[in-house]
This record gives sequence, structure tokens and C-alpha cells, in this order.
Amino acid sequence: MKPLLNVEPRALTPAASAHLDLIRGLAAWAVMLGHLRALFFAEFQQVNRPSSLLKVIYFFTGFGNEAVLVFFVLSGFLISSAILGRRASETWSWRDYAIDRASRLYVVLIPGLFFGLLWDKLGSSIFASTGIYSHPLDNFAFAIVHTRMGIGTFLGNMFFLQTIVVPTFGSNGPLWSLANEFWYYVLFPVALAAGIAWKKRSILGAIALTILAALVAVFVGWQILAGFLIWLAGTVLVVAYSKWPFRSTARLALYVVVSLLVLLACLVAARTGKSVELGSNLAVGIGFALFLFGVLHMNCGTGGTSYPRVAHVLAGFSYSLYVLHFPFLLFLRAWIVPPQRWQPDAAHLALGVVIGVATLGFAWLVSLFTENKTRVARQWMRHVVPVADSESQ
Repeated sequence: MKPLLNVEPRALTPAASAHLDLIRGLAAWAVMLGHLRALFFAEFQQVNRPSSLLKVIYFFTGFGNEAVLVFFVLSGFLISSAILGRRASETWSWRDYAIDRASRLYVVLIPGLFFGLLWDKLGSSIFASTGIYSHPLDNFAFAIVHTRMGIGTFLGNMFFLQTIVVPTFGSNGPLWSLANEFWYYVLFPVALAAGIAWKKRSILGAIALTILAALVAVFVGWQILAGFLIWLAGTVLVVAYSKWPFRSTARLALYVVVSLLVLLACLVAARTGKSVELGSNLAVGIGFALFLFGVLHMNCGTGGTSYPRVAHVLAGFSYSLYVLHFPFLLFLRAWIVPPQRWQPDAAHLALGVVIGVATLGFAWLVSLFTENKTRVARQWMRHVVPVADSESQ
């Protein structure tokens, strides 16, 4: 039985894998740098001596939201490719899929929640007089930190119910996107299985799976479903990359240039607000997917070993960096600059670089014992989780 989309995902070239690794790593950096700038430095309108260089710095450290959209597209591409590939080879297993996704998510999330608890508890105790943990933070949408540190909120975040049933835990506002990711992991294979069941005329199974998909959609709400459209751009990319490879180098070069210009237009619109439609999350996500289609065909940068190795290192702690950085940065903010944020002069920009390097180092160190052990955790789960006698296909 052919899969619903009738596509067998095309294997990534070493160059394409390296490009994806680099993008994933840089996206995590973009999120962290945006939060660092917002926590430690005054808004550009409050800068005493604005300069062209500072405009550039502020502009390029303001793409945190767009970086999350990049993660959604990458996730949609990689997860859809894995699901469709297993469907095409008839090796699909709900058990294996659940183990793969759970091991990937929890090996970082659980330590991340405990580290967030540690930094927030220490900060709210040692630096209580600053008011940072007991008052709303400027420029951040979440509420008072110490009101979000209960056991119910902790467990809700552990089971990806943040923004649906509970708020994000403590100061770790970036955890909102993990709930999105988890429910996309659930919704896509269930909806795909429903489509396959309808195609096979397995009426009872099709009805049950369709109802389940609808219940998940209603439960997560419209805001998360809107992000699912961006995630599905990655699914469309799987189909396009598998069915329509570029044969001409000249056409590929032209496509990359045009798609890059489209993406840049969307990003500039998102930062400046001059075009609501062009700068919308959906437009940015689609623009990135279009550009990524060309990037996946670019067979460059792998002549030596440095580029793939560096890209792999950056991607290897990107998830840890995303989950760990904000509570750590907020603790440093409460410790170093509690009264008011810095002016971006040379000395303070240098301190900002030091703080950024420290944050990267912290995330990388933790990742050695968490994210880099994903395969070990996955193998352990395959050993302890029993195999069902039969699985619904």
C-alpha cells in the first residue's frame, strides 16, 4: 500500500545535512542573542548616542521570533521526512516514533526545567530586592516569575501543556514553542494515518483517527494551529525536494538568489512592520521554506571537514541552548545590572559578548550530558518499552 502522499523522501546529501545543522545552530543563537540584548541593553529609542553600527547590531539581534519559525519549518521537514520514509518502506511503528520523539524532547527538557527552577529560585532569593523576579519584566509578555514556579506549572510544562492549560514555567518563556512542537508531532501522524485509513476504506479506523485529530486540534487551539501551517511548510518541502530536484546549476543559482530576496523582504517587513502581510509569521515561514528548497540542493562547503564539523557542533547543542538560556541570562541580569539596562557603549557591548559566550558555554557543557546522550536514552527506552502485539497502521 503506497503512502497517502505517494512520496519516498529523498536522502539528504552530506552538504544538505551540514547546511541544516548550520541553520539550526544559528537560529538558536539568534534567539539567545535577542533575549540577551533585550535583558541587558536599553531599547534603541533610549540609546543616548545611536550610531549606524548600533542600528545594525539592534536590527540583527531582533530576529528571535523569526528564528523560532525557522525551527518550525526545519522540524516539519525532518519529522515529516522520517514519518513518510517509514511509511514508504512499511517500517512505520507508533512505538518507535513515540520513543524517538520522547527521547529527543525529554533528554533536554527535564534537565532544562530543573536548571530553570534552580536559577529562578536562586535569583528570587539572593536578588529579591531587585524586583526582577517579583515584577513583570519589561519587553517580555509573560507575567511575574515567582507566580509561575508551582508544581502544577512544572508538571504542565513537562507534559507540554504550557500556553494551553498552564503558563510557561518560571522565567523560561521560550518553552512556549516546545508545546507547539509536541502537538505537531502528535497531530501530523494522526492526521496522516486518518488519511491513509480513508484511502484504504477502513471506515471505523478512519472515523476514529479523524475524531482524534479533530479533538487534538480543538484542544490545542487556534494559536498553535496557526503555527502548524508553518510547520507543514516543511512537509511540503519534503515532497518538493523528493519530486523536483534541480538539474541545472544555473537555474539553481537563479532560484537561490530570488528565494533569498523573497526571504529577506519578509524578514525586513517583520522587523520594520511596514507590511503586515509580508512580515507575518506565515509569510516568513513560507519564505524560509522556499529558500531552504534551494539550499538543500547546494553541494558546497564539504570539500574539507571543517564546515560539516563546525555545523554539527553548533547543531549539537542548539536545543539545549534554546531551553537553558533564558533563566540563566535572567539570573545574570539580576546579579550584574539590577537597576536599569545598559547603554550599548563599547565597554558594555564587550561585557555582553562575555555574557553571550558564558551562556553558550553553559548550554554546551550541559548538552554533553543531555542532548549528546539522546541516542543512549533512545536505546534504553527501546529496551524497556514493550513491543505491542499489533500496531494500528
